[in-house]
Amino acid sequence: MPHRFVVITGRPGVGKTTLFRKVVGELRSMGYRVEGFACPEVRVGGRRIGFKIVSLDGSLEAWLAKAGEECDGPRVGRYRVCREAEDVARAAVERALREADIIGIDEIGPMELKTRGIRAAILAALRSGKPGIYVAHARLSDIEILPLLKSEGVWFTVTVENRDLLPPKVLEAALEAIRGGRR
Repeated sequence: MPHRFVVITGRPGVGKTTLFRKVVGELRSMGYRVEGFACPEVRVGGRRIGFKIVSLDGSLEAWLAKAGEECDGPRVGRYRVCREAEDVARAAVERALREADIIGIDEIGPMELKTRGIRAAILAALRSGKPGIYVAHARLSDIEILPLLKSEGVWFTVTVENRDLLPPKVLEAALEAIRGGRR
């Protein structure tokens, strides 16, 4: 059955982002344009202090969430979501919709879905008709987003045992999604 999305999931720290980066890098080396955003953690002195949101081309960046009270958005665990992240998500997805062969988002999880702007950008990407490669939080349960990913996606669950074997399989699935989008 044809798929439009490649979805990478797994428990925290297992290598989802590493896999995503490898596949995105490989797609780019093959000449495909991948646009979207990623949400890397920020550590200071070995301690995680928050998360950034960065466009995949590196041109846009803002805080997604920070520990403490520095941001004015909703709380997720010990972090507060920063509303400035919405602008980066919106702009990165708009660029992806205009220019990309495949949209990439790392990750779709509780923090990213806590603000209307980021949620709207993710939904715009999913509903656009463009192929995508997405990292989904292991416990993603969103009643609007999860059905879209499940109905049009091929899923890869990363484990310590399989993470080194997955890059070629995920790359092939991404290429199939791109080819399907060009029919």
